[in-house]
Order: sequence, then structure tokens, then C-alpha cells
Amino acid sequence: MPATARYSHQLLYATVRQRLLDDIAQGIYLPGQQIPTESDLCTLYNVSRITIRKAITELVKDGVLIRWQGKGTFVQSNKVENALLTVSGFTDFGVSQGKPTREEVIEQERVSSDPFCERLNIAGNGEMFRLLRVMYLDNEPLFIDCSWIPLSRYPGFDQVYHAGASTYKLFQQKYDSRVVSDKKTIDIFTATKAEALRLQCELGEPLFR
Repeated sequence: MPATARYSHQLLYATVRQRLLDDIAQGIYLPGQQIPTESDLCTLYNVSRITIRKAITELVKDGVLIRWQGKGTFVQSNKVENALLTVSGFTDFGVSQGKPTREEVIEQERVSSDPFCERLNIAGNGEMFRLLRVMYLDNEPLFIDCSWIPLSRYPGFDQVYHAGASTYKLFQQKYDSRVVSDKKTIDIFTATKAEALRLQCELGEPLFR
């Protein structure tokens, strides 16, 4: 490729990259929202697919965008990512951000769950404490949390837990059990009517799960 052509391509991809950044900054593409397809962006910016792909790849490297195989490319949400990656508990996460946290308990019940018993290596059809909450950061709903706590390992947890209590701190203080690592599988799905109501978002809006 001639030097002039290579230079022209570099200028184009940098221009497209900056335009995408500007659109994100202006709220045209919101955190968690899917950006147009490569084909649509080619038409929008009147450039080649190679140029679009290069610009998107750079923004993915920068942590601005995230690709989900078979779904598309979405604007990254750092607030959600940080909250998901922390293993110190949501209350401590709020402290680290300098913002207050609170929760709204939707459901809490004792149930039996074979699939979760198997996943947690608990023999038999052990009883679980199921806790469904909406977690708020700075008085804004951030995510819906559904916890399954084995009562054979944490007897009486359903009695000592109360709304607003940090489950991580209860594990430490009542059961001398500390969470040192966890595993999360993150996917993107669209909000149902109930989820949209609880998270104060639009019906069908892309969400992390």
C-alpha cells in the first residue's frame, strides 16, 4: 500500500473513532446501548468497513466499547463493570465510590433447589434462602441481585438477615466466612416489563446479566 494511502486510512479511522467518542459523550449512544452495525456505520460515515472495524477495535481496546459475539457492539458501562467485578461487597463498593448505597428487598423465602445444590456441591435437596433485591447506588437503581444461600452452610441466615444488612459482613461476622474470590458470567439481554419497572429503564433496553 502506498504511504499516502496508508496515511489517509489512518486519518479516516481516527476521525471515525473521535466521532463515535463524541456521540457517546453527547448521549447519542448510552452505556449498555448497542451501536449501529458496521454496515450502517459505513453508510453513516461514508467510509470502508476496514476503517470502521479499525475504529471500533481501538475503542474496544480503550474500554469504551465491548463486543458480544452474536449480539453486536455495545457502549461499555464502567459503573456496572466495577460493581460486578468487586468481591468486597456492594456496601464497600459504594464507600470506594464515595456514594451511598441502599437496597429494596423484592422477595425473600426458604426454598429447595436441586440445581443450585449441585452447583454449590451440597448433597441432597438442601434448603436455600433465596433473596431478591434491587441495589441502589447514589439513589439510582444499579442492578437486580438474586442470592441463593445454602442454609446447611449458613444455618439461620434467614433469621439474622434484615433489609439493608450487608450479606458479606454477615458471612464474616456471624459465620466467620470470608469471600475471597467469585466467578461471574456476563451476558446481555433485554429488560422485561418487571425489570424495566424496577430499574427505571425502558422496556427492551439492553442490560447486563
